[in-house]
Amino acid sequence: MRALVPCLSFLLLASCGAAPERPSFPARPRRTASSEFWARWGDGLAELSTYRGTVSRYGEPRPAEQVLVYVTEPLDRDTLIKDDDAPRDRRVQVLKLNSMLRFQTGIYPYGVMTSVFAPVDAYYAERFAPAKITMSAQEWCGHVFAGVWPGQGTFFARGLSYFASEGERDELVHVGEGALYEDALPIQLRELDGDFAGGGDWSGMLVPSLWRARRDHTALAPVRATITRSREADVTRFTLRAGDYERVFEVEATGAKRILGWTTNQGESMRVVATDRMPYWELNQVGEESARERIGLPRDLLTP
Repeated sequence: MRALVPCLSFLLLASCGAAPERPSFPARPRRTASSEFWARWGDGLAELSTYRGTVSRYGEPRPAEQVLVYVTEPLDRDTLIKDDDAPRDRRVQVLKLNSMLRFQTGIYPYGVMTSVFAPVDAYYAERFAPAKITMSAQEWCGHVFAGVWPGQGTFFARGLSYFASEGERDELVHVGEGALYEDALPIQLRELDGDFAGGGDWSGMLVPSLWRARRDHTALAPVRATITRSREADVTRFTLRAGDYERVFEVEATGAKRILGWTTNQGESMRVVATDRMPYWELNQVGEESARERIGLPRDLLTP
């Protein structure tokens, strides 16, 4: 049955026709990452930070824990998939951010993972503009997947859901030049290789985070937004406003320039607990659970 009615399975720009295609990745960067950036991020280690705070779900506050993992890795420019063996002329180095959010609603838990793949070289107007963003959310009712592949003025989006009203969707969305993606801001606002927005404020089109769009059951469409900055002592504060949505990031002004925390006017508040750098993918043997304590996590995941 599905093969006979393909247009019922995918949301396209037209009611029925050829499936939209992912935008091609730029042929060459506008400029390359600095040696200062690689001195820290080319050391073969990942940076892991644990955050604790509160999120809102079903109209009530929920204690939550989030881990942000930053690490550099190579992608194949044609597939935008990690490939350590990709030929040099097809290799794109990215700073990957894996964000793992956990909280509980009544009897059942939520697990939300978002991955952002931001090229370290400058391919677009704003540094660390993402090449790919993916999100999956799991809870006891089912699980969903969403992915975005940004291009020059457009993005390709794919959604897979257990809800019949959402189903399986592919679409190509026009966003205009210079659009930002909320999921990439925890990379871009750290200013790891130059100032964000030239050191000033920013205004333009913003694509909401995949989890926020999913949580609110809203279309993944760009909205007009502003980001303003202020400085207090050793902290830079970035305030994002998009319609009636507001999110404030606090970032270390010097040193590692970690995200110290963030708040939203929708009941979310997170503060950093601990940070460490380590090759976590190698720490998978019995007895190496102790490394979790370095980032403020219990040694045993199942410890009550």
